[in-house]
Amino acid sequence: MDEQRLAAYLQLIQALLECPSGEENDILNAHRELVDADFVRVMEAKAENMAEKGESNAGWLQNMAAHLANSVRSTATSEEYLSFLEEVLQATSDSGGNPQVVYPILQQNFDKLDLNFAQILQTSATSTFTEVTSEEAASLAGVIVNFGNLINQFPLGRRAWNLEIGIACYNAALEVYTPKDYPENWATTQNNLGNAYRNRIEGVRAANIELAIACYREALKVRTPKDYPEYWATTQNNLGTAYSDRIEGLRAANIELAIACYREALKVYTPENYPENWAMTQNNLGIAYRDRIEGVRAANIKEAISCFRLALEIRTPTAFPLDCLQSGRNLGNTAFTAGFWDIAIEGFEKAIQAVEKSRSWATSDDIRQQMIAESIGVYEKAIQAAVNNNQLEKAIEYCDRTRAQRLVDLMHSNDLYASGEIPPAVQKYLDEFEAKQQEIDAEVEQLRNPSEGNKGLAGVGSSSRSRADTSAYTKKIQELEGEKQQIWENIRSLDPVLAGQVQVVPMQFAAMQKLIDNSQTAILCFYTTDDDTHVFVIYKDKAPQIHTCHGEGWAIFQNWNGEGWAAFQKWIRQSWLLPYLLDRKVWQQGMGEFLSQLSRRLKVDELIGNCLDGIEELIVIPHLYLHQIPLAALPIDPPQSRAGTGAGAGTGAPPLRRVFLGDKFLIRYVPSCRILEYCYQRPTIESPKYGIVENATDDLYFTPFECEQVAQIVPEPERLKGSKEAKVAAYRKLAQNVNVMHSSHHAVSRLDNPLESRLFLGDGSITLGELMTPGWRLPQLSDVFMSCCETNLGGTEITDNLLSLGTGFLCAGARSVVSTLWAVDDFATSLFSIFYYQYRREGLSRPEALRLAQMRLRTISGAELQQLYQPQIDALLPKIIGDLKRKLNLVQEELEGLESQQDEYKGGTAEYEEFEEKLNKKTEEEVEIRKRKEGYESLQKNLYTMSNPFDDLIYWSGFICQGLH
Repeated sequence: MDEQRLAAYLQLIQALLECPSGEENDILNAHRELVDADFVRVMEAKAENMAEKGESNAGWLQNMAAHLANSVRSTATSEEYLSFLEEVLQATSDSGGNPQVVYPILQQNFDKLDLNFAQILQTSATSTFTEVTSEEAASLAGVIVNFGNLINQFPLGRRAWNLEIGIACYNAALEVYTPKDYPENWATTQNNLGNAYRNRIEGVRAANIELAIACYREALKVRTPKDYPEYWATTQNNLGTAYSDRIEGLRAANIELAIACYREALKVYTPENYPENWAMTQNNLGIAYRDRIEGVRAANIKEAISCFRLALEIRTPTAFPLDCLQSGRNLGNTAFTAGFWDIAIEGFEKAIQAVEKSRSWATSDDIRQQMIAESIGVYEKAIQAAVNNNQLEKAIEYCDRTRAQRLVDLMHSNDLYASGEIPPAVQKYLDEFEAKQQEIDAEVEQLRNPSEGNKGLAGVGSSSRSRADTSAYTKKIQELEGEKQQIWENIRSLDPVLAGQVQVVPMQFAAMQKLIDNSQTAILCFYTTDDDTHVFVIYKDKAPQIHTCHGEGWAIFQNWNGEGWAAFQKWIRQSWLLPYLLDRKVWQQGMGEFLSQLSRRLKVDELIGNCLDGIEELIVIPHLYLHQIPLAALPIDPPQSRAGTGAGAGTGAPPLRRVFLGDKFLIRYVPSCRILEYCYQRPTIESPKYGIVENATDDLYFTPFECEQVAQIVPEPERLKGSKEAKVAAYRKLAQNVNVMHSSHHAVSRLDNPLESRLFLGDGSITLGELMTPGWRLPQLSDVFMSCCETNLGGTEITDNLLSLGTGFLCAGARSVVSTLWAVDDFATSLFSIFYYQYRREGLSRPEALRLAQMRLRTISGAELQQLYQPQIDALLPKIIGDLKRKLNLVQEELEGLESQQDEYKGGTAEYEEFEEKLNKKTEEEVEIRKRKEGYESLQKNLYTMSNPFDDLIYWSGFICQGLH
């Protein structure tokens, strides 16, 4: 199994973990070529890894692997097992147990690393020992022990089976290694066998630990402090760990035995002679004292803290980062549980430094992200410890260190290429990347513009009232995307940040305050922990405050009488993002109620009253799924209703218009303070040049109207009109030549693969992955207005990296980006864009222009639209309706033709199911076009008499401003 296939396995597993319930079989069927014995083993290994970290869906993945295992069992014959055994033992012997030689062989024979192999190995070894001389048997036993050590450390495959193979190796060797003839080898093998039993997954845990203890005791009969002091100390340490884990017997007595063993080991392990082993044993002794039942609890915790601190004298972030992470986490957790916040912060700080040091050495984006993800609990507890200790500045610093680090890396490294000087090796990969993108574009184009003989694909990429396009998935496109991803990784491997040549220094609180323009502006930094969601409020010239939403954490909250509600972030995903993806109508109907509930759960009115007095502008740093929310549309109580007085109170006056957060504050978003700092460091552009890209696929009705109006507002824009002009190369050239770019055409977000989110142009597309390469350095680009769909809808994993087209332009060099959170309406977007530029022309800031444009859009009447734009609207609506009528007639004819063929297919057959799917899709297309036609007919009839045609949240609240003021 090569690395590319392993990556495909892991990507498929992630898709299974993230997909809605019930879609697993569809995903597996779409990737049947990947579902084999190797895939099951990788899935089992992933599940075991997740279980070790305590991840909740590990059990589900284990069950899925068990279900699949029945259909993909190894088909290797006994002869093939024996041939593999001979090959791997020979390689172990020849290389002296070199994993760089042996592990590739194991990878190539993934399907044979199972319990059958363990049995065949032991049986074959036993038989061979009787057929050779004692010297040859001893030599073979040594090779088998070495192989056992290697298989126990092999990072791939099913760990449970790897350990069984290791146990078989040691048991086989012990048939030759006796305490009489080979005492030292016998003791070493007993020690190794003890380690394998202690880590064993098969069998009963309690019995395995008893076997481990027995092995260690046997080893200590030879490994005495007089004859083998270092080995004796090693086995004492191992025995102590076994007693710490022991299930049989009394827990208190077992811990006392563990402490005694560690104390014995420390008689040999001194910081002068064996510093690493001394630190390891101090760490283990600290764990034992932390868990100790005998004695005084306070004294035990004090002793545990002392041990962890001693371990950290050797286990520093630079010298031993992984060990430092372990001991720092232990110190932090122990002190956190005891309520010693200063000491907890001390431990977590060491652990975080270790994570960040290890991360700086990693040469892969994925590995860097994995390091943060696996250590997220350390950051979270460090934040909570700082909050509990009233060190809000430190808590805020930790927040910024944990979020958007991939984006920070990309922006930091891409700014190094701002001069446009790209090394030849990087340029070579950029050319390959562009060529591969052109291949993908050609495949997508076949779906968007089908030939006469392939009308079944005609719905892909068709225009609609919404600008959202449909991701076109085919096996060929997926393969090309995988190849392009490999080129991306090659580009990133040459990056100065990934190579460790340049490091990103954590941001200090004082530097964050400098990002705030004035005392009327505040930064709101959201962060969800296990228990709560915190909102840290950073001011220009005073100490920060914290607003805590208790019970709104990752865990399911229950109050005193057992009533509970869903975990906060999970609730956002299930109640907002999934409905948007699965049923837009249901999502739209529920928008208002969801945002009202969110406002209550975040206690927004309380936040305003307690923390935002005198504040006029908010710089919002969301966390995880809050990135998807139009926070400006959170309803708040108007001052009159809170005070119970004012005009209309207690009278027969009509109710006050609903007030939203965006009515009270200017709002702009940033992924992190560090990213905002990058935007600030880019020089201001005076007398900007403007560029407009419009209707790149010739199928958006209102875009020409929009762009013509914008062109009359901004000075002398350079324009790319329609598919003949708005091509990829021209778009890129325009982006390099102008300072403000208005981009109005189709776009789509890919939550399954964010780097494949794309802008659709006349002859292809530009993906987020391209925007984030050195080939797209746009240091002169000040503003980007993305009048497109879903340009800030991106995946938000636990590491809080919002990978969207909007953040892609920030990464490329823009100071500010206006983008969208969902598939926005064509007509409403056109009006919003016009209003925004009108306010910008008046000298208003970006967030001021955005807020007023939103207000203008939601309050404008039909009569005002008639007065302002009747000639343009009256010219467009009949054309739209006529086009939709023609499309509807064509689809209805195709539908009638399909229905007439229905009797030709026999029910229950694959052909019938394929036909049914085609018929259902065509029916859905017919319904969609008819509804759109009816909607435009109603608009044509009623628009000018409507009081506020764009008052609904769907029309105005999906636009956000990122970056500078």
